[in-house]
Amino acid sequence: MHINDKSFPQARASPRLKTIMICDSNPVLAEGIASILRSEPYLSGFQLVTNETPDVLNLTRLAPDYLIVDPWQCMVASQSVADAFAQLMTKTSLIAYCPEISAAQARVLSLAGFRAVMPKTVQIEELVRIVITVAIGGVYLHECYTEQTLSAQLAQTSSEEAAGLTNREAEVLRHVALGSSMKEIATLLHISSKTVDTYKTRANHKLNLRSRSDIVRYAIASGWMN
Repeated sequence: MHINDKSFPQARASPRLKTIMICDSNPVLAEGIASILRSEPYLSGFQLVTNETPDVLNLTRLAPDYLIVDPWQCMVASQSVADAFAQLMTKTSLIAYCPEISAAQARVLSLAGFRAVMPKTVQIEELVRIVITVAIGGVYLHECYTEQTLSAQLAQTSSEEAAGLTNREAEVLRHVALGSSMKEIATLLHISSKTVDTYKTRANHKLNLRSRSDIVRYAIASGWMN
């Protein structure tokens, strides 16, 4: 009797486990993080591996599904974050595990495409929560960077007060720097266009600004455009 092979169920390849790679030049740290994640039931379906070579080209070749990495260990001085990780990001979701950085640096990483940014001082429970957040398609910016941003804003408010600007004058200048017209600012702030112009004139006088270009330069230098 002739047996048709098609009458038998086709063998199915086992589905590939998604890979979470922890890359750090300190192998003890990398393995410690891997051990923590292995103990989390939700991540039991992931393959957890470590890598001691923070080289972007090598990591791009390995192409893990998720990568926990200190970006500063991988960076080349002449490259921007976006340039350095652009090709890797096409296949890999990146989680930045950072030394002490500023809120501005954290923002650069987020804008470059990192799915999460966290400090190396993060607590174990939160580290696990961040990795799971990324694994289910979310993004995460650790609260310490938003706190730094708030501190920077408070410091800027103090400098505005030192310059003698009122809150309303500073608010009007910000909108001018962002390209809003007098009428648009008036509508937004629920005041007349004449009052807007008065606030703008007073602020310009206090800061010795003569044109919209001067206002924009001041806004950038003061961090208003972040």
